[in-house]
Amino acid sequence: MSEPAVGAVIVNHINELEAALRYAHSTMEPMLEKAVANVMEEKRHELGWAGEAPADFDETQWLAPEEWRMDGAVANDDFYLSFVLDTRSCIDGNEPETWVGTIAGFAGAGISLSAATDALKQRPWKALMKSQRALLDELVGKGFLCDPKTGDIALTISINREDLAAGFEDVSLETALEPIVVAIERINTARPELDRLVDAIKQNADK
Repeated sequence: MSEPAVGAVIVNHINELEAALRYAHSTMEPMLEKAVANVMEEKRHELGWAGEAPADFDETQWLAPEEWRMDGAVANDDFYLSFVLDTRSCIDGNEPETWVGTIAGFAGAGISLSAATDALKQRPWKALMKSQRALLDELVGKGFLCDPKTGDIALTISINREDLAAGFEDVSLETALEPIVVAIERINTARPELDRLVDAIKQNADK
């Protein structure tokens, strides 16, 4: 469809488009924020981990085993390693217009649990990753995406659109968001490898 034709379609359906965007922002997004927070908090408490999951996508949702807390940290929430709920842009590099679009995977967008550290800055963190290629290969074997060039260690989370649509219809999103729980469980299963990564971070942080 040509751009002029797209413009004509948008104008002809502007009432529906504007109403849909407003509903997505005002009603659906708060439901998602609350549901994601509940899912993460429930699993975090079950595992006895530290973290925060505010019902606000503008704030940081994160979690980590207590054993990864930094020794003598100035801030109480400084960790050698933690995992943060992160977003992935569309394939054209732009963000979706709504969080519904992000979580539903519009045009390649999506969410993940991404590794973060308070112990190292970006350059030494990338250098550490390059020195731990064998360990990263083990994490890749457990489903993690690892890229020393960008400094990314992450678990992608795929939300089924049909489940998400049904969740909004039933006003219950827990089933649709179960992949978040599965990702957290995969982090827990990979604790032996991730504990070794934490040990490597500690050694480099002390230099």
